[in-house]
Amino acid sequence: MVFLVAVALLLAGCGGGGSSTAGGDGGGGGGCLLTVEEIEAIGNINDLPPECLALLPVPENNLLGRIFILGTQVDPASGALRIFANGTDSDGNPLQLADFQTATVTVAGNPADPGLVSVEPVAAGDDVLSLGFVTDYSTSISDAELNAISMVYSLVLDSLSPPNLPQVLEGEVINFSDSVVLQQDWSEDAALLQAAFQLDDSFLRGNTAFYDALGVSLQRDLALDNDGLVERCRPAHLLIAFTDGAENASVVYTKDTLLPIIDDSRVVTIMLGSLNADKDALIELAGDRGAFAYAYNLAGIQNVAEDWAGSLSHMVKFTLDPATGFDTGAITIVLGGEAIVVERPVDGFCESAP
Repeated sequence: MVFLVAVALLLAGCGGGGSSTAGGDGGGGGGCLLTVEEIEAIGNINDLPPECLALLPVPENNLLGRIFILGTQVDPASGALRIFANGTDSDGNPLQLADFQTATVTVAGNPADPGLVSVEPVAAGDDVLSLGFVTDYSTSISDAELNAISMVYSLVLDSLSPPNLPQVLEGEVINFSDSVVLQQDWSEDAALLQAAFQLDDSFLRGNTAFYDALGVSLQRDLALDNDGLVERCRPAHLLIAFTDGAENASVVYTKDTLLPIIDDSRVVTIMLGSLNADKDALIELAGDRGAFAYAYNLAGIQNVAEDWAGSLSHMVKFTLDPATGFDTGAITIVLGGEAIVVERPVDGFCESAP
């Protein structure tokens, strides 16, 4: 039923709308002539008439079959470069330590001496990741979808927490509709973060200030002293956001102002969208560094999002000895036919260890 409601809202408009036709053309122009009630009565989405099915978004994602460079850090004592990575194969299976240990690392186009490169699991004391979670609470979101996205977020957190990994992360949780609310400030306490994911029945539902929510997560301007994601002093910055609607309520940020912030600070952005979300905007916000998943509703992106989330529990740490000359040219990790260019630490955003 969650799927049917989502489809009905998409075809009839976010307001739902009684017995109006799904195509919204009053029965003319060859549009979808089914009412919302008739669409809800259809048990299989493939049984919809072609003219109605054609109005649905095309599911698409690039979460799987990829390697993600989450962040980099120069060790102040040894001068070695650390590179934190995770990934999946094309079937969604997590890349594990043994897979990453088969990778070739090149510097300035030349293979690095394998004796100067190590690949290990992250260890206790590796304060790797600052992680922002952003959730849409607009009127078009159902409680079932909010519960579904909280399950995805919980799996991300579980994958990055003991016993799967040592304590390597801190997180914040932001919910938004017309306004942006800091649900949970930065914390390493998994129980607090998990509690913040749970459905908030008291949240005031309205429009979709998606860009403002992303901007607050990145730069934090809620009259608080705490830093936004880009200013946290950890080598890896990851932002995961879900929306089911097109942007229509932001007053501070636009997509064009967000893109350079994300790019300059090397944040890895995972954009999850359903229903009326602007897929093109999600793709732009994800960029080459991050990824996106877009489907009819949350059920359509849960599987791929959960496969990717599970891969985080196999995060590894490449360590390049200074003798590799990693500061003299481009660094590339080659694995399974994929070549990933590694971006250097960015001064001013704490990617380099103090």
